[in-house]
Amino acid sequence: MINNKKIVIICHNYEPERIPVNPYQSNRFFTYGFGSNVGRSLKKYCPDYEIEVWRLDSYADKYYEGKLQGVLFRVFPSIRLRNVAEFSVNFLKELKKEVNQNDPLLIILHTHYWLAYQVLLLFKNSRIVTTHHGEWSPFFRVKNTKGMRKMKARIDMFIEKKAYKNLDYIFTSDMNHVKYLRMANPSIEYFLWSTGVNFDHMVPIQREQARKELGWDLNKKYILYVGKLYKFKQVDEMIMLWQGLKKERPEIELVIIGNTPGDPWEEFYSLAVNSGAMVLGRILNKDLYRYYSAADVYLLLALRDDYFGGTGVAALESLACNTPVVSYALRNYTGDNINEIGEVPDTLEKHKDAILKVIDHPENYKNMRESVEKIYSYQSMYLKARTIFDKLLECRPKKRKNQ
Repeated sequence: MINNKKIVIICHNYEPERIPVNPYQSNRFFTYGFGSNVGRSLKKYCPDYEIEVWRLDSYADKYYEGKLQGVLFRVFPSIRLRNVAEFSVNFLKELKKEVNQNDPLLIILHTHYWLAYQVLLLFKNSRIVTTHHGEWSPFFRVKNTKGMRKMKARIDMFIEKKAYKNLDYIFTSDMNHVKYLRMANPSIEYFLWSTGVNFDHMVPIQREQARKELGWDLNKKYILYVGKLYKFKQVDEMIMLWQGLKKERPEIELVIIGNTPGDPWEEFYSLAVNSGAMVLGRILNKDLYRYYSAADVYLLLALRDDYFGGTGVAALESLACNTPVVSYALRNYTGDNINEIGEVPDTLEKHKDAILKVIDHPENYKNMRESVEKIYSYQSMYLKARTIFDKLLECRPKKRKNQ
């Protein structure tokens, strides 16, 4: 029996434009972001765990804490050197105290960042898990960058070879990422995971009803994409692919959701607007089910060797709304019925035939919502993760051979 089931989730503020500057403005100060989502989901599906979320925040003017939904949130002001490192002396002092008193399991939400390196090197006797969400390993960066970035990649490679000896588990989103992890630690243990799908929001409705609510033409065919308009998801090639299809099949439309005008990452925003596609901007997550339900097919290009984003949450949300997916990212799907839920073309040329196959033969695709719910619902993902967390919590304190 585990006496102490405490988990501390460690993250940093990487989207300051979306987080209030203090908690007096909104609880969103604590609840926005992936760290909060993981913490609250863990507490919901594993209520016997004691959960805290600790965030380093270079935009915070002082230390804050608050308790929401049974989770304690602690925010530590930090000093950040952009794209290099982030430090908080108070954070390290408090973490040392916490480890000495309670020896919690530590979950660090980004794998290839200085925050993970600090914790792995300074708290090597703790049980530590990191999660990966698409960021590049330095073993990949060193071959794909130049100048100072290449130099930093070499430094990070050296650090990871030292630090990853202390890493108990990594939750990674993409199988292509594993070979780079093993360059740092050949015996590293990993779990292929996704952040999961909120099935409370993704409730499918009939396609005809969804189109009537959205004002879409019942006689047209719609390709849907949700996400940033940047090169890593080959948005320019996606638009050209659709334009080629539309010349042959004028009834096929492209709908793009999620873009943010003015965002420096949105390099293909103007291209999208001028292409004739339906560019709709951001839609609240709770309203996306209408668009997924109304579409004939969800499309995500994931052919680049620098794409490490896993299946993609939007692709899973589409399946939860019974709309098939065309994407090479489905190579990361862990179910055994891939042919029932979509197509996995491995070249740009094969995408055209795959899209037409889905549009023209919708009867081929079935059990989509049931399959995704069984594997990727929040409840399923966190209960699977719990088996690993429990094993690590049972094996404390950690003893190293080299200590």
